[in-house]
Amino acid sequence: MAASLLLFKPPPVTLLPGTDGGRPPVSRFAPGRPVTKDDLAPLRWEEVNQVMAALSPDAAEIERVSRLAGELDRPPAIYLRALLLVSLKEVEQALALFRTLDPQIIPPGFLYAPYRLHDALKPTDPNPYSPPLRKAVAEGRVPALIKARVQARDGQLAEALHSYLKTDPADWASYDLETLQQIANHQGLAADLSKMIGGALASGRVQPKLAPALQRIARQPNTQPDLETFKRELRRAVEGETPEGKIAVESAKRMLRDRKLFLARRYRALLTLHREAEPLNLPTETLLLLFLAAVDLKEQLEVDRWGQELKRRHNEPEVRSWVNEMTSTAR
Repeated sequence: MAASLLLFKPPPVTLLPGTDGGRPPVSRFAPGRPVTKDDLAPLRWEEVNQVMAALSPDAAEIERVSRLAGELDRPPAIYLRALLLVSLKEVEQALALFRTLDPQIIPPGFLYAPYRLHDALKPTDPNPYSPPLRKAVAEGRVPALIKARVQARDGQLAEALHSYLKTDPADWASYDLETLQQIANHQGLAADLSKMIGGALASGRVQPKLAPALQRIARQPNTQPDLETFKRELRRAVEGETPEGKIAVESAKRMLRDRKLFLARRYRALLTLHREAEPLNLPTETLLLLFLAAVDLKEQLEVDRWGQELKRRHNEPEVRSWVNEMTSTAR
């Protein structure tokens, strides 16, 4: 966790219509021009990222601007100082400063930075930024990149991939690699993710430092850690009641429930439970159980629905042949 914090940087934010009072963005901050207190005094939310982009990476300059922002009590200036403290690796102080701001006054596109920092430093504490951020995600009031990261964090991997497809690869950062690997490990999404990464790399818009890792993810989308490492990490996530651990527990419960229904030959109940499910989101084992249940009940629409997804994931001739043969018996 400490290593990921050192790599933390604020995500790019694009204010959506209606989040900035209707005022057009301005460009008062330019690289090479020293930022003054007079510049920061009227700082608006839409200018926060302009300041961050204009600053030199020199720690002394970042610290100077942080001190100037600290002399102001307007929310955008307080938020800016918290971001600058993150850049200076003073993450505890940054989170404390973020928490002086009411989450309700932070524009939706700016909620992700404090949300992620709180999640990293206080994983077992309720995250005050989570409710307004998730509401903004559900209502489409945040940029696609933030939407993708939050969806992946919540285990909505198919939705996250769909959101990533709407992003500019130039905005991807180091911490997106973990999220993209998480999507790649999903049995139903690996092939589509590889295509997306391939297109992003071909576009030339990916940061050069990210390219090697992205190439590895695209080439080996289902690479998992060794079994003992995986078991240790999973146990730690479950015992720590982290979001990942909670998702793993719920997933295991659902798989156990589905197995029991199938073994009890309660095929109708099994199909009913998944009537509204998105095939991409289900593990292959569940797809197979649903397919066989539908074949037994001769529910043609369900047979086609689950069979097509099985063939998409496993394009080997013998798999396609078996699915087609089983499908024909349901007619």
